[in-house]
Amino acid sequence: MVIFYDGDCGFCNRSVQLILKYERNTVVKFASLQSAFAKMVLKEFGLESNYNESILFYENDRLYSKSTAILKIISYLKWYFYPLLIIWLIPNLIRDKVYDLIARNRKRFSIICKIHDPKQSNRFLD
Repeated sequence: MVIFYDGDCGFCNRSVQLILKYERNTVVKFASLQSAFAKMVLKEFGLESNYNESILFYENDRLYSKSTAILKIISYLKWYFYPLLIIWLIPNLIRDKVYDLIARNRKRFSIICKIHDPKQSNRFLD
């Protein structure tokens, strides 16, 4: 499992920090959308190499985006995040509209902060 995030976005970096803090185990890897690894995977799925429109979650040879990626990620967090999974009941079209609204404004929410912790370096793919 790999989470692809916009490495140039402070909100996205903070989100990765949140995932690292509250994950149940350490099975998920991370890759910035600007990394060579991400560009290779994006090409495999027919996405532009400069894609940074949403978080992506790669699992079992499938690539999930937007709200579906978020919900997939929540399932890897600690149990107290599970009530958020009720969002699956909301139609995908509506979930993604809300996601798009947040995504359009994400760079206003936070300054850029690098998240590479030496203890976590084996979890980040370049």
